[in-house]
Amino acid sequence: MNLIELAESHFSQTQADRRQLHRSPELAFKEFKTAEFVTSRLRELGFTVKNGIAGTGVVASFDTGKVGPSILFRFDMDALPVQEENEVEYCSQVTGKMHACGHDGHVAIGLTIGWMIQQIQDQLTGSFHLLFQPAEEIGQGAVQMVKEGVLREIKPDYLLGVHLWNEKPFGWLGITGGPLMAASSTFEINVIGKGGHGGQPQTSVDPIVASAQIINQFQTIVSRNLNPFDSAVISVCSIHGGTSFNITPSKVVMTGTIRYLSESVYATMRQRMKEICENTAKAMGCQVKLTLEDLVGATCNDPVVAGKARQSASKLNRTVQIDSGYQTMLSEDVGVFLAQVPGCFVLVGAGESADGSSYPHHHPRFNFDERAMTLSAALLIQTCLELAR
Repeated sequence: MNLIELAESHFSQTQADRRQLHRSPELAFKEFKTAEFVTSRLRELGFTVKNGIAGTGVVASFDTGKVGPSILFRFDMDALPVQEENEVEYCSQVTGKMHACGHDGHVAIGLTIGWMIQQIQDQLTGSFHLLFQPAEEIGQGAVQMVKEGVLREIKPDYLLGVHLWNEKPFGWLGITGGPLMAASSTFEINVIGKGGHGGQPQTSVDPIVASAQIINQFQTIVSRNLNPFDSAVISVCSIHGGTSFNITPSKVVMTGTIRYLSESVYATMRQRMKEICENTAKAMGCQVKLTLEDLVGATCNDPVVAGKARQSASKLNRTVQIDSGYQTMLSEDVGVFLAQVPGCFVLVGAGESADGSSYPHHHPRFNFDERAMTLSAALLIQTCLELAR
């Protein structure tokens, strides 16, 4: 059974599905048409479909009737509030919305896997569950599906998934055992001083100067408080304060993101951020309020399942580059599932450079090499076979 050839024989349909989805992007928890499209197609393939989970989530199940593992495949569906700038015939038809992260491709991969399971069902064992998740981009879809009991109903033995990855070329596979993608938290800092005339700074308590001190000191947390071998990021990504060139404002508001791979690292970062804010407030004579919110945990692959995925990649009869140590500080809420189910989330190189450049995820001109969808589908099915041995 040559799975890569089977997937390639279906490429025209996979491509058509992806492009249809690309034309009609839907934002988090609004993926109604996408869910209808998925439901209709998989019912035609003989899957039992349950929809309306977490609003728009879909789970399609197929039981071979033979003893074997229960395997859950996870695919995200939502688009981004980005105005597309690509000039392609399948460009987004919805103003201000775009599939700028490859989720249209992920859904098409899921549909391709459904078709492949139907084609080779006599050679498979166990049960297969295709989960199409809403709201990955805002980090809420996976948590909501778990809260509504999706894992209790399926009781999966393993979870598998992929992310098309534009940072790497087609043929590259990131299959890492252990932490793969970072946990993510957000912060907001309110710096409250005393406003006044810009020409009389001695009569004010300047929150802009205090904010600058906080930003500068934050830069030392990763470089001076963490082990150099621990990966972490603190980024202040917005700062708002003031209305005129000659008025010292009374308040500055900053927001940003924190990324980390281990909870012990995050604990150190949290403590240092609080200390910096509190002590800057004392030194500068102002008030500083720090608010932290945890979004998603780290995406951690099971080392055994990751090993099975690497074995599978080597059996696909195609030249691939397997990177077993890759990590990124970008985040993904698939980690919510992986915290409860052993599995492997694979990054699949899909860098698209027909025009001589490759645009990153979330860029208005993001696109990807569509061949990566076929490779992804074949890899996941092959991994199922390895897990059933």
